[in-house]
Parts: sequence; C-alpha cells; structure tokens
Amino acid sequence: MKLSIKSIALATMMTVSTISVSTGLALSGSISAASAQTNSRQMNQQLQFQPQLCTKASITGNWKGMIVPTSDDIVIHLEMNISPGTAPQQGTWKFVGASGTLNQGTVKASVQGNAVTLELWKSQLQNNLTIIKKIGTMQGNFQDCGSKISGNGVIDNRNFTFSLSKF
Repeated sequence: MKLSIKSIALATMMTVSTISVSTGLALSGSISAASAQTNSRQMNQQLQFQPQLCTKASITGNWKGMIVPTSDDIVIHLEMNISPGTAPQQGTWKFVGASGTLNQGTVKASVQGNAVTLELWKSQLQNNLTIIKKIGTMQGNFQDCGSKISGNGVIDNRNFTFSLSKF
C-alpha cells in the first residue's frame, strides 16, 4: 500500500492511536516541518509594516531609565517627574541606587518636534547661601510614539548615553 505525505499527515491527525510507534516517530518530523512552515508564515505577517497612529508626544509625566557614562561600566538609575505647564516644563529628578536616593534636584524640559532637551539643576549650600547650579544637559529624541526617550549628554563634565521610559 502506498501513502502520500498528505494522507499520512491526515491519518496521523485523525487516528493517532492506530499508528504504530515506529510510524509515529517517522511522522513526527513531517508534523514539525508543517508547524515550522506555519510559524514562518506567522512571523512574516508579524514583520510586515504596520503603521502606528500616534498623538503628539508629551514630556510631562513620570519617567524612569538609566544613564551609562561613556568611559565607565556603571549604570546610574534616573527617575523624573515632569509637571504640565508652560514651556519649558519643570519637575524633579533623582539618581537612585541600592541604598535609595543618591542625588536629586529640579529638571527643565523643552521639546521641539521630536527633539527633547533636559537640563538637570541642583541646589547647593555655599557660605550659608543656597546656590542653584546646572549640573548637566541631556539631549535626545522621542521614540515609540513618545513612550521612550534616548540620547546623550554631559553631567558633571562626564559624557554619557541615556534611555528613559514613560510609566
């Protein structure tokens, strides 16, 4: 008796219990190949261009991410809360480590198109006077419909790259 691959596959799907063990093992390769073809088609459908409709990106909200100094192997965790208001928006920032907040201050955020500029400011006490000093600037671009920002900058005379996500 001669069986084609299609009829064997159909017979296997309908009556698995009547097929001998050795035949079942031989057929498992064919079934896997059929599954692989299906998965390949599904992947191609997922990789097709799907346009995203996005509203205008907003800098206001809560942001978390990391700063990675260019010449170092450490990662600094950054959290920001930027309040709505007139441009430039203002808010707070803090560097967070295992023991809690390492440093904190205020942030000024400005947006022009897709470009974002973040200025980090910190209050310092010198000679019984509070001085507000700019410690760094971060420049980046919105990504993923405004849910992420990535770019580079300088803080305390150190170059770095950064990545932030809105939450």
